[in-house]
Amino acid sequence: MAAGDSTEQIDADVLIVGLGAMGAAVAFHASRMGLTVIGIDMHEPPHSFGSTKAETRITRLAVGEGPQYLPFVRRSHEIWRELESETGVELLHQCGGIIITEQIPTPGQRWEDFVVETARVAATADIDYDVLSPGDVRAAHPWIIVPDERNAGFEPTAGLVMAENALRVQLDLAARSGARLRTNEMVTSITPSDDAVVVTTDKGSYRASNVVLATGPWFAELASPAHAAMVEVTRQVVYWFEVDELDAFTTSSIPFVMWIAERDEDYIGLFPMPPGGTPAVKILGEQFLQTTDPHGVDRSVTQAEIDTFYNTHVAPKFTGITRKCVRAEVCLYTNTRDDHFLIDSDPRSDRITVMSPCSGHGFKHSTALGEAVAQTLASGSSDLDLTPFASRSWPSGYDA
Repeated sequence: MAAGDSTEQIDADVLIVGLGAMGAAVAFHASRMGLTVIGIDMHEPPHSFGSTKAETRITRLAVGEGPQYLPFVRRSHEIWRELESETGVELLHQCGGIIITEQIPTPGQRWEDFVVETARVAATADIDYDVLSPGDVRAAHPWIIVPDERNAGFEPTAGLVMAENALRVQLDLAARSGARLRTNEMVTSITPSDDAVVVTTDKGSYRASNVVLATGPWFAELASPAHAAMVEVTRQVVYWFEVDELDAFTTSSIPFVMWIAERDEDYIGLFPMPPGGTPAVKILGEQFLQTTDPHGVDRSVTQAEIDTFYNTHVAPKFTGITRKCVRAEVCLYTNTRDDHFLIDSDPRSDRITVMSPCSGHGFKHSTALGEAVAQTLASGSSDLDLTPFASRSWPSGYDA
């Protein structure tokens, strides 16, 4: 990909602003469908400034967030496997996944009774999913220090997606299919008219029949005021800790772990090491109390922050993981107030589709969402139903 240097207006069927998880997927699928595509990103993706980073993302077919997500993650698994066959690049490791929750969930908690909700989705969709006792978890995985007062579930078809590899593959295939990818170029305005949308950047101006706005944590800067008011950005930290025996913490040895505690800020996710990954176990927390923006966020991670996270969240829950942090990065979540996706027409024009934010759980669905948006732009409809993610389908108070 080369940075765009055109000062002329360029016509395209679809212009995508932001080439992270969602934008790259639209670029790939739309170009494969024969649409003329321009993709613009202010950085060189994959980069370290947004959300599509840190090597891996959890994927689950039994999605406790709601049955509306299941068709997208299932189709995404199919696409990842198709892309692996086409390119030879490993994208999906189905190492299985364990979810641990409180036995009595806290009312109003972000996750609530996630093991039960996940089991309900699994049963409806005939997905393998086992509800486990804490003793079952300890017997199978002695390194997990799970107390008796917990619920647990295991999905063998869950696993990890190689996020950065998936992004590279889709952008590369999009370019091979004719997509013009303009990186290190900043969009400054989006102006719709009756027959097109003009996108102005710091390097030129482009005219497209349709625009997809998939800018992640930069979403509020180009979205309509109504949509911008519906989101907030939060700083998250991802850590990689050294382990006593590396072979015991790989995707061929252990599942991922989602440990949901009484408070949202005590959630942690543990990711086994994939082939070629950082030689350590990746662990992250989540917090939604302090908001930020991509320009003012503190991207440094202090030793005090590392020590506090290890002492509070790692040492009490797992054995075999040392306190030596070999890598730490800041990631940004772009969240809606109800944690569901926002994929809809922009109030300014039906020619603009907003495709963000994804509230910290979007990557597993991303390539199928990109396919569905591309299908909608190409033919007016999609194989999978996007309407649950439109702002008009949300609860009262969310209408744009």
